[in-house]
Amino acid sequence: MVNIIIGTSGHVDHGKTSLIKALTGVDTDKLKEEKERGITIQLGFTYFQLNEETRAGIVDVPGHEKFVRNMLAGVGGMDLVLMVVAADEGVMPQTKEHLNILQLLNVKKGIVVVTKKDIVDDELLELVVEDIKDAIKGTFLEKSPFIPVSSVTNEGIEELKAEINKYISNAQIQSKSAKDFFRLPIDRVFSLKGIGTVVTGTLKDGTISVGDTCVVYPGERQVRVRQIQVHGEQVDTAFPGQRSAVNLTGIEKEELSMGDLLTTFAYLKPQNKVNCILRILDHAPELDSGTIVRFHWGTEETYGRAVLLDRDTLLPGESCYCQLRLEKEVVVARGDSFVIRSMSPVDTIGGGTVFNSTSKRIPRYNMRVIKNMEINEIGETQEIILEGIKQYGIRGITFGELAQDLQINRREIEEVIPKLKIEDKIVDIKDDNIVLMEKSHYNNLTSKILAILSEYHVKYPLRIGMDKEELRSKLGSKYSVKLMVSILKKMQLENLVEMEGLYVSLKGFQISLSGKELALVNQALSLLKESQFKPPNREDINIPVNLLEYLVRKGDVLIIGDIPFHKDVVNEGISEVIAYLKENPQGMELSQIKDLLGTSRKYIVPILEYYDGLGITKRSGDVRILGVKGRELSK
Repeated sequence: MVNIIIGTSGHVDHGKTSLIKALTGVDTDKLKEEKERGITIQLGFTYFQLNEETRAGIVDVPGHEKFVRNMLAGVGGMDLVLMVVAADEGVMPQTKEHLNILQLLNVKKGIVVVTKKDIVDDELLELVVEDIKDAIKGTFLEKSPFIPVSSVTNEGIEELKAEINKYISNAQIQSKSAKDFFRLPIDRVFSLKGIGTVVTGTLKDGTISVGDTCVVYPGERQVRVRQIQVHGEQVDTAFPGQRSAVNLTGIEKEELSMGDLLTTFAYLKPQNKVNCILRILDHAPELDSGTIVRFHWGTEETYGRAVLLDRDTLLPGESCYCQLRLEKEVVVARGDSFVIRSMSPVDTIGGGTVFNSTSKRIPRYNMRVIKNMEINEIGETQEIILEGIKQYGIRGITFGELAQDLQINRREIEEVIPKLKIEDKIVDIKDDNIVLMEKSHYNNLTSKILAILSEYHVKYPLRIGMDKEELRSKLGSKYSVKLMVSILKKMQLENLVEMEGLYVSLKGFQISLSGKELALVNQALSLLKESQFKPPNREDINIPVNLLEYLVRKGDVLIIGDIPFHKDVVNEGISEVIAYLKENPQGMELSQIKDLLGTSRKYIVPILEYYDGLGITKRSGDVRILGVKGRELSK
């Protein structure tokens, strides 16, 4: 089943609602006020079956200039527009504004329907048709068919249905994208007894199914989908382009309003700055950078400043790169079309296409920013993704961040990444999340790390390497501990560095002791080994501080309670204590351990605290018993 959305457009009282009734038999004016005043205020919806394979949803938009926001809400999902012009009045102000809005929102297909044919003669009808042709010259409607109709006599209605079918059969309706996130801009909210809160809208991207957990913006309110109806029929899943009514649990009607967005949480994020290309209509006044405008997307309306990035003033008919700095956050995605209207008098003056949204202000007259905008405008997906990765420099970016930042379907990113790796344009660093980095930035990062290590080795030639945490801090703490280790592991595989425990060094780096230094080291180790658990103080070892530090980093010497011990002595002590406690599980007092190891209270206290820390022993009242690690080693 092919589902398409057909919308009406045109001036107030030109017969849009009557036309839909003639096509479908349904009166889309529901409000009492609409009936009394004879105009459409809210959006009206119905559908009709064009053939066995195609069902058309119909959106009846208001024509009065006071309700243009409602009109904008209805235009967003249109596949085909019926531009309605009354034969007795011709082109009117809202005809022109609606036409401008349709162009700005990239509606591509349309039929011009001249209504009220029954109340004019052929001569006046011909004049009105010529008037319309002049008005639509140069627009997407210029080559569209003209169908004069009468909703009273039904003259021309069958011809109009045939023309709609012709559009569909010629595959002129673009299929909607099934992205891995969905968006439903909410245009109506109501509550039904026994059912609860219901929202309606045209599904913009992705699919939504019964049981899905979703989020309503603003406010990031979590809700669950209980039921879905499409054209009045219960369905399990709604697809892109379908008019959908969604029954939600977890939220009250009063908490929702037109302009809210129902979506998944994964990749979209509310932001108050929209990077875009902005175009001003030919007849609009010039627009100065910083001008406050009304921003319309989907069912959303808010205010913001249009900050022009490469000029001070945008002239009629021109376009430029722009950052819209909005009063409140919106949830837009790449490729979305929007409209801007002036504050006073309120009139449609332009619109454009979204590149992405952000929380960051970007500078004006910045060549890097302009180049990035150019790539977003005309670049292929692969080029846009590469540029997105490049923007994060040596910090890198995860898949999720990239999808959220660029608002590109994650599946598209996953298809492009292997190609960029094969072309050696990016590298991936396997952390908890895969972190992507542009190749030149990765090279810069590794060069920086190698330079830091090289300088470190010169300054501390007797140290086996630099502490990884110290290296991380030298890089400005851009990286988590895990990511830092992942980067170093990648560099190790590339034979750039070596890692040993907590330390990292340049590949091939070795400590080289002079003959005198080697003699001092061996002398110190012999002294510590011979002194067992009664070692000399640091200053009495008769060894330079850097050589003692070398022995500590190498692991031959352990500093316990600021006292140096030979590692073999400490390990032998562990074996003796475990063996004794295995035979004496009731435990041993401090004096007994002191005698066992042949030492004094000065040394035994820090030694036992060290053993406790390792889990070899455990204090229980006045005695030590085997700790967890001690029990494991005793088996």
